[in-house]
Amino acid sequence: MGHQFVRTVLLLGALVASACTISPAMERARPARSLCPDEALRRDQVSPADTAGLRWYRAEEERDVRLGSAWCSTVGAPALEMRPRGGFPAWEADTDLDVVTWNTAVGGGDIFAFLDQELGLDCSGSSPMMAPGSRPFVLMLQEVWRRSDDLPRVLAGDSVPWTLGPDLSNDALDIVETAERCGLSYLYVPSSRNGPDDDRRPREDRGNAILTTLRFSAPIALDLPHEGGRKVAVGLTSNSPGGERVRFVSTHFDVASTLLRTVITGNQTRARQALGLSDGIGEAEDDGPLTDVVLVGGDFNTWAGNESTLQIMRRDFPDSPEWDDRGTRGSFPADHIFFRRRAYTQFELEGYSRIEGTYGSDHNGRRVTLIDRSLR
Repeated sequence: MGHQFVRTVLLLGALVASACTISPAMERARPARSLCPDEALRRDQVSPADTAGLRWYRAEEERDVRLGSAWCSTVGAPALEMRPRGGFPAWEADTDLDVVTWNTAVGGGDIFAFLDQELGLDCSGSSPMMAPGSRPFVLMLQEVWRRSDDLPRVLAGDSVPWTLGPDLSNDALDIVETAERCGLSYLYVPSSRNGPDDDRRPREDRGNAILTTLRFSAPIALDLPHEGGRKVAVGLTSNSPGGERVRFVSTHFDVASTLLRTVITGNQTRARQALGLSDGIGEAEDDGPLTDVVLVGGDFNTWAGNESTLQIMRRDFPDSPEWDDRGTRGSFPADHIFFRRRAYTQFELEGYSRIEGTYGSDHNGRRVTLIDRSLR
């Protein structure tokens, strides 16, 4: 018994030590097999920046690639529209920009009510209407869903997570239909299937999205280090009134991994995803176009305000607003917005706050206002 105990302790120690060799680094990848990023590109193979097509980045570890590709094979293609169709207020020199992040709980949250009451966009009529005084906005969303018969047929398995969210009626609009109803530009990239085919419910996938009144370019997808499941962050770039490029990224981290994975990585599930996200955004900056400002919003699933995940994000996004000590999933500080700018830019954030209503979700959203002081 004593020798067995010693061997067990030594094994656990070796597994924990091996966490130091698990890299969260990201690399540029070429989409293949229904837009799953399987084929890595060397730096000398990267063509000049394409500001129209979706660029992929993935975690470079072989395990991450293998699992990410398996999960990706169960979902549909990304969807994007880079120009809004609605008559929205322009982002001009005397206009600030609202930036909001919100986890919609896979159909539990009422996006139409959220848009109407929080951002002044009414999509109930034949054409979308902005309330007087409303500002242009960028809405970064997590746990949105898409329904499509074009999704591959899949059965239960390791790469097909269980179904989340209510059993919605056939009249309910998914994230793509919602964006189009509201005349917004949008980027949606599914992370996983929303449950297996069981003939009781239409085929669905789920993931992250950005909806905005702005025209955008340079869309990116960041296939993060694989822990409990596949997570794909999405990003896009818009030009500010002064001509600076501003990148917005919507992300979602795992709440936990498997017990074995937790031991192997030294319980670094979210920290590893934070490092991967930061590295992937850096890779996108290197590929161009270079951006002057980056805002990252999302559900980080963090349990405490001083968690190492948040310390990493604050280190890499040093201009971020201070946390207000308020939870966004009950008492847990799950949702945040992070910010960094280049030294010569004069962008500032104001009004960082929690949105009080949940609109049927299990999360409160967060809001901030982006201001360009150089034009005042």
